[in-house]
This record gives sequence, structure tokens and C-alpha cells, in this order.
Amino acid sequence: MKHLLACDIGGTDLKVGTFSLDGELKETVKIPLGNRQGQPILSHIESHIDEDTAGLALSIPGFIDPKTGFIEMGGAIVDFNGFNIVDYFQERYPHIPVTAENDANCVALAEKWKGHAKAETDFLCMTIGTGIGGAIYLNDALYRGVNNRSGEFGHMFSEPVTSKESENHKFNKTATMAVLREKYAEYINVPFEEVTGEQIFEAYDSSEEAALHCVGNFYKGVAMSVLNLYYIFAPPVFYIGGGITSRQTFLSEIKERIVEMEPAFSAEMKVTSFGNQSGMIGAVCHHLESV
Repeated sequence: MKHLLACDIGGTDLKVGTFSLDGELKETVKIPLGNRQGQPILSHIESHIDEDTAGLALSIPGFIDPKTGFIEMGGAIVDFNGFNIVDYFQERYPHIPVTAENDANCVALAEKWKGHAKAETDFLCMTIGTGIGGAIYLNDALYRGVNNRSGEFGHMFSEPVTSKESENHKFNKTATMAVLREKYAEYINVPFEEVTGEQIFEAYDSSEEAALHCVGNFYKGVAMSVLNLYYIFAPPVFYIGGGITSRQTFLSEIKERIVEMEPAFSAEMKVTSFGNQSGMIGAVCHHLESV
């Protein structure tokens, strides 16, 4: 049976979903990406294309032109810098329409299309994972900015720049799950690979000193980034995505720190509707709107 294939390329996993031609998710699989190299990712995607594939919808980190598929900067996938992923697949599968969109934009599109934001005309999405991504939905439309660079919330500065490495002073380097794992591993003197987010939060819930310190700094960084955006946009709603949102107390813990810094904070904060499937669903939404 003919179907759409959606692929959400992340910093740690490739998520692949099969959808009906009108956008209903049928099945999905997650593939770990150990080294983040471009060619293995492309090969994994190709392995799921068959004679029944009627369209390929891609969700990708970085700066992407949604009209052409050119990736100016590929985020965690450095091999995709300066690469046109739509051309790559169209040359190999000329009979299959291919589309590509920024991953955080896909989360916002999914939320607007089938999620809690159906009735919203203005909202922000923030995704917290290997990096911090974002999407801006204003006046009932996705705002892309000049050269499709809007919503890169992780590139906001989180502290004064005191070194030649300005990237080290951005939220992507101070308030992500990867940074939390790195700091905790340093604190307890174990290899980074031996530390998981689940382990850190279990220690945090047990009031372990190292976890209290590291998670406290992580929460402070996330709260600061939300407040920076609140002061600029004053959106009625923030939608937060990423694996961390599976923690039931996450939003209340973040909101507590936000209100400590700014008692007048009045925006709602909600978890995105579809978890790890958001990128794929949003990619399909963009595909159906584009072809």
C-alpha cells in the first residue's frame, strides 16, 4: 500500500515513521546514531524506501531552506553543512517527492496541525536535547526569519563572553541534557558515556549533592532561556519538547525557578503533544503543504 515515509534526524537517534497518504502514523522505528556521520544516516533512510513509498518527508537540525532542501548548517550533523539533502534523494529516487524542514519547526507544525495548539495563533516551541532548538509561531504562521535562521534559541548567550570561544557561552553549551551529563560526569569523576539522564535525576530525587548542584544549574539555564524569550515575545504559551519532558515534575520544577526570577511571568507552559513523534508528524505536515 502506498505510504509516506518520514524521517526525523536527531543528535542521538534517527526516527523513521510510515504514514498514510493523508498523514496518519502507522508504524515507527528508532535507530541509534553512534557517530553522527552523514553517509550512514542517508543509508539508513534509503534502506526504508521501497516501491510503495509515495513521498519522503525529512526533519533535520540546523539552518535549512524548506523550499530547496539546502542545509547551510547541519547542527549536530556536521557532515550536512553545505549539503542539499533534497537533491541527494531526488537524484536517486526521481519519482518520489522529497521535502525537508528544520526539526524544531516540525515540532511547531505538528503542534499546530494535530496537537494542543490547533486554536493558537501565537506560541513558541522549545526543544531540549543534545542542543536547544526553537520555533516561533506568530500571527497564525510559522516565522522563519532571514535565511531561515529564526528560532535558534540555543545560540542565545547565557552569560558574558569571557573567552575567545564565544560558543561556550551560549545556552547550547550551558543548558542542554548533553551538558548536564557532561558536568555531572566531571563532578563524580566518571566517563561521560557511563552517565545517563535517568541516572542523574534519580540521584537528584535522592538529594545527592552532585546531582542537586548539576540539575540546579541546568534548570537555572533553561529558566533563563525561557525568560529571555518571554521578555521579547510575551507569548501566551510555551510548548516544551524533548526526552526530559517525560519527567512528570519537569514543567513544575522549571516554572518554580522562572517565577523565582520573575514573579510576573504569566505564560502557560505545556509539554508538546506527541513526544518523540513530533518531528516526524511535523515533517509530514510540511510535506503535505509543499507538494
